[in-house]
Amino acid sequence: MLNLKKAFANRIELFTKLFGYPARLFMVYFLWLSVLENRAFPDLEKSYILGYYTVSLFLVQMYPFIRKSREVREQIFSGEIANYLARNIPFGVVNLMEYAATISVYLLSVTPVAYILLGIVAKVLPGLTLLLMFLFLAFLGSVLRFAVWYVIGLLTFYTHENMGIITFYLTLENVLSGSLLPLRVFPEQFQKVFNILPFRLMIYTPVDVLFNGTTVSQFLINVFLQIFWLALVLALAAVIWKGGLKKFTACGV
Repeated sequence: MLNLKKAFANRIELFTKLFGYPARLFMVYFLWLSVLENRAFPDLEKSYILGYYTVSLFLVQMYPFIRKSREVREQIFSGEIANYLARNIPFGVVNLMEYAATISVYLLSVTPVAYILLGIVAKVLPGLTLLLMFLFLAFLGSVLRFAVWYVIGLLTFYTHENMGIITFYLTLENVLSGSLLPLRVFPEQFQKVFNILPFRLMIYTPVDVLFNGTTVSQFLINVFLQIFWLALVLALAAVIWKGGLKKFTACGV
């Protein structure tokens, strides 16, 4: 409840997301109009591109993942996590609760805007079943993203500074998740690689399901893969946390 109140209290950030979202979308809109007019991607329809970025931008700005990674770094480096340890408060659970509260407020505030824009810009209004499948996959994909960025923050136990890792991973995620470009524009050889990595499950897979549909069996496979990768990342976080505590002192690491 306290985390939910904190999320509502941060009105400036919510305002920025609420009004910055359509602004960013229209910037992408005019950019892709120019690209499509030059036939750079002849297999892509304008309605698909506009719809794709309407939804992908909605997912990308859902949570300040980079800032969270930096906050975890500061809490470790400053010794603030000693407060959690002294009170036997699970550090990871607190961060997860804060994340859940923030995206709850975001979804309540921005989802109606995204749905309206999807209808106006792309002339797509998905049915209830498809919409629920999308939301479930989008939620699990977002949790997976959060877990990875949390792990990057925990690496401060071993690296002191994580900006280099953040920059490298951000570039990787932008390309491989479909945030920068729809993965279908890449050659088939690349797509085979994308299919065995977890990144597409964060953004591209939910968006693709929304526009191209899916079968129940394929939906369940995607859910299984998301849970599988999430379990691996959380297990990695537990190992890093346990090893990091051995190096930790109240004055830093």
